[in-house]
Amino acid sequence: MQKMGDLRNRQLAITEDFKSRAQKAEKILDEIDVCEKKLSALNESLSAVLGIDVAQAAASKFPKVKSAKAAKVKAAKLIKVAKTAKVVPTVKPPAGQSLKDIVRDFLAREGKPMRIAEIVQGMQKAGHVFQSKKPGTTMGQLMYNHAKVFKRVKPGTFKAV
Repeated sequence: MQKMGDLRNRQLAITEDFKSRAQKAEKILDEIDVCEKKLSALNESLSAVLGIDVAQAAASKFPKVKSAKAAKVKAAKLIKVAKTAKVVPTVKPPAGQSLKDIVRDFLAREGKPMRIAEIVQGMQKAGHVFQSKKPGTTMGQLMYNHAKVFKRVKPGTFKAV
């Protein structure tokens, strides 16, 4: 009998804990609804000031959730939305010559075999701006992967063909 009483007490304690958590969740959801209403009011005032529809512009970028209670979306659905987002490159590729062509022309002008670090330094002095954070690594990959354009004279030293 004592075990049944202990189990009943534990059950009551757990039930009370669930009730208090549910009440806290309701309070949080109500606060989110209030914040969403404030946000929509701010969007309307911003739209009036800027003369554009801010809410419509924001809705086109992000999926809209009508209320916090409707926001109970599984993580898998959120991952699908994140995966379908279009990625726009921040640095546009050069419109003119490729890096391979620029390096080939540079080596042809120099007229002598050069080490990778010398090529990078010489091109930077000539005014070329590399898009990569590590231009030496990029240059090494370019040289070793285009054996028809750059002939390896010694390890790490190349000349234009």
